[in-house]
Amino acid sequence: MRQDTTGSFTLEASMLLPWVLMMTFLLLFFALYIAQGTLLYYSSSIMTERAAFNWSNSFKKVSTGAYPQGQYDGLYWRLTDDRLVQGLFGLATGGGETSVEVYPDMQGSEGSSAASKLVRVASATAGSHRVGSGEISYRNIGIKREIRAGLASVWLAEPLVRLRGGGAAEAEVSALVVEPAEFLRTFDLIRYYAAKMSRYSEGAEKYRAEAADVLSKRKM
Repeated sequence: MRQDTTGSFTLEASMLLPWVLMMTFLLLFFALYIAQGTLLYYSSSIMTERAAFNWSNSFKKVSTGAYPQGQYDGLYWRLTDDRLVQGLFGLATGGGETSVEVYPDMQGSEGSSAASKLVRVASATAGSHRVGSGEISYRNIGIKREIRAGLASVWLAEPLVRLRGGGAAEAEVSALVVEPAEFLRTFDLIRYYAAKMSRYSEGAEKYRAEAADVLSKRKM
């Protein structure tokens, strides 16, 4: 006896189609989430790399590194930044780390201090890229100077939040401030003054105190 199969395809399609649509939308949301994380990491990397590249001159344009002819930071700006020199003359204070908050539409800043440089780079990057919100910091631990950024996307995909039990995409990146010529100059400076201190008739501490007093006046 021949069985009647009329309508079986419609029944199967009505059962499978919702699952197919649901999986398709889940894949789309997942792709958006991955793309969001990739863009956030890319923008964060640009921010830290530009900050590290332009660190030696606050007059540099953030996007290109170009600066007007003859425009440089003051001769003694490293006294408030370079902990190697500060430690040599007893001027080091604090933990050597500066951080600023990053958020969309933030305003820039002028100046050669570490905080001003971070704000300037963060504001320029936030204006041209979707960097989200978070923090960018500069850390100086002697011979290693590092720019770090920890950012989170401001866009939340609610279906993914429910599925993965987490929040927005996050990115943590870092870049090293590399100045080979300045590193050699600083190293030679320390060797030079260390030798002079050891030969000073009144002792190294007396020489260091006198040098620190002179340099402190230069910082004012």
